[in-house]
Amino acid sequence: MNETQEPTPEPRRTSNGNGNGNAAHGGNGAVPHGLRPRGEGGLNLKPSGRLNAIPTEARGTAPVDSSAPIENAVFRCRDVNVFYGAKQALKGVSIDVAPRQVLAMIGPSGCGKSTFLRCLNRMNDTIPGARVTGSIVLDGRDIYDPERDAAQLRARIGMVFQKPNPFPKSIYDNVAYGPRIHKLTRSRAELDDVVCSSLTRAGLWDEVKDRLGSPGTGLSGGQQQRLCIARTIAIQPEVILMDEPCSALDPIATARIEDLIDELREQYAIVIVTHSMQQAARVSQRTAYFHLGELIEVGETDRVFTNPRHRLTEDYITGRFG
Repeated sequence: MNETQEPTPEPRRTSNGNGNGNAAHGGNGAVPHGLRPRGEGGLNLKPSGRLNAIPTEARGTAPVDSSAPIENAVFRCRDVNVFYGAKQALKGVSIDVAPRQVLAMIGPSGCGKSTFLRCLNRMNDTIPGARVTGSIVLDGRDIYDPERDAAQLRARIGMVFQKPNPFPKSIYDNVAYGPRIHKLTRSRAELDDVVCSSLTRAGLWDEVKDRLGSPGTGLSGGQQQRLCIARTIAIQPEVILMDEPCSALDPIATARIEDLIDELREQYAIVIVTHSMQQAARVSQRTAYFHLGELIEVGETDRVFTNPRHRLTEDYITGRFG
């Protein structure tokens, strides 16, 4: 009697604290700078060292419920799909954005991170053939409601791009531009106060206070990015979106931007797209992993990096692909 026996599945290799197996950002067993060993619990990227006790063998490959509601969420996104013509770029994304937190979105290039970010302030409206379905709710109203004014919406949702893009104006006029067009100030004195406070909060005032009339394009790359952040917060937004804001900056400028993000999140909800997992670990409280247009996993940053619940997340974090 010939009985068919199922082959014994090959055990999954996971990262461990002694450098064996697949370490993050490579498969050579080396633990990259910024990651510390944590015994059998996995890699710890945060100084806090917090771990959720989820056994490695309990991690599955089934989709994780990423739509669990957050109390007082700024954004509530449900079943968001994005199409560019016939191509679907984003598939059924459901996620909440919490107040006074940084949500980091990670994943390989082309996985839908920036596409989703652009959904949050309707920047996809400017792309011919783009179509967004599903629900993105801000203050109880869908932001894609035809009666909703996109310009007024964007005034409440600031955007910082990958490459610093100061206007070809003076430093002062760069920051004053938003308050002027949205009529947020009633006098030059009020406008001066907004410019000063915005540059101060962006950590740039001491460096530029004696040359406010100089072109913003004459600043260094890191200063230009902080000028763009000052320009963003000058209109008093509720949310700040950041699309790889440090990718064009040197490590010193990157550190200053990260410190600024940590300060700003005390007042704003911040959503950041980053290709640096170390950066996501440093600046965010929640992390979302995207893969091929799908949201695979979202949760507290410490938990996602140390105990991912989905195999795709673990494979990306440990450097098996991406």
